[in-house]
Amino acid sequence: MQEILPGAVIGILGGGQLGRMVAMEARRLGYGVVVYDPDSFCPAAAIADKHWIGEYDDIDKLMDFAATADVLTYEFENISSLALRKLEEESLLFPSAAVLEICQQRVREKEFLSKRGFPTVSYRVVNRPEELGAVAAELGFPSILKTAQLGYDGKGQVSLSSIEDCFLAWENIGKPDVALLEKRLELLAEFSVIIGRDHKKNVSFFPIPRNFHKKGILDFSIIPSGLGKRLEKEAMEIAFEIASALDLIGLLAVEFFLTKNEDIIVNELAPRPHNSGHFSLDICLTSQFEQLLRIICNLPLGETSARCNGLMRNLLGDLWRGDNQPNWAGLLKLPGLKLHLYGKKQPRVGRKMGHYCIVGENIEEILTLDSQALQLLECQ
Repeated sequence: MQEILPGAVIGILGGGQLGRMVAMEARRLGYGVVVYDPDSFCPAAAIADKHWIGEYDDIDKLMDFAATADVLTYEFENISSLALRKLEEESLLFPSAAVLEICQQRVREKEFLSKRGFPTVSYRVVNRPEELGAVAAELGFPSILKTAQLGYDGKGQVSLSSIEDCFLAWENIGKPDVALLEKRLELLAEFSVIIGRDHKKNVSFFPIPRNFHKKGILDFSIIPSGLGKRLEKEAMEIAFEIASALDLIGLLAVEFFLTKNEDIIVNELAPRPHNSGHFSLDICLTSQFEQLLRIICNLPLGETSARCNGLMRNLLGDLWRGDNQPNWAGLLKLPGLKLHLYGKKQPRVGRKMGHYCIVGENIEEILTLDSQALQLLECQ
């Protein structure tokens, strides 16, 4: 494949905040941008040369969209892999539809990992609601029932503590065709490894963030992780092997659990830029968004080392009080705080509206500034 140089057009499937940040980096590098998303007011639309409004199963419109771009990528998993396979017949698409097909469906993803010997949580596939009680009793409580598709940020899953919880669980996750039951682990930490792999099989890793969640949504990440070199090296080796097994061209975020016994467990895969990698915009020499562009355009990988330490915190719609926005001016007085807002018009509880990153050398000072930022946001 030849290099795709600045001046060419990047086509992004999905116009959310990840697509917006990819588009912004593409603009900085001199590329044109087209975006495909059914939402007329999606965050990436304001950055794109053209916003194609259509459903992800409209093959004809998708083909017309693809014809306007020199290379395609996607910013989330909820796109038909069959549609992407059709696009691949005529267009360059990275990561491939085959990678998406595995990562967008939890059962396929778990089976891909477990069959290749990667460490996963104990799980069972449940095909009918009447099976759930017996399967849950066999696996053991507590456990988590998840939809096989379309679940993210804590959606599409329910915790099970006893047989009684099984009676309404299937209905509570939307009566799916198939579900995944996972054993709940006692965790010491959660973290993620973001790896880039190019056309020549060269790889790069971003600094590893330790991630903290609230109600199933990433709350904040700290860099460095503080997990130690041995654990980080082991996780990077696992991520490398997974990316190789997928024959990845693009980015892959591997979410990990660290159990109280210090066992490393692969939780989920995301073949795209990842929420826990947003820190790279302000901390790394090359952001995850620029690295994706370099890879899909067959350009040299960028240097991803950290210039400093930092903390990234998500800003959810919960912070808005009616028509009143949060105290942005107060936040921006804090030294080392970089604010990123996504241009979403309607704040909702649990909706990611933006994030901030606090950068510096001393992690204790960074945590103190984060506490001040939270106080400013809560006292308005």
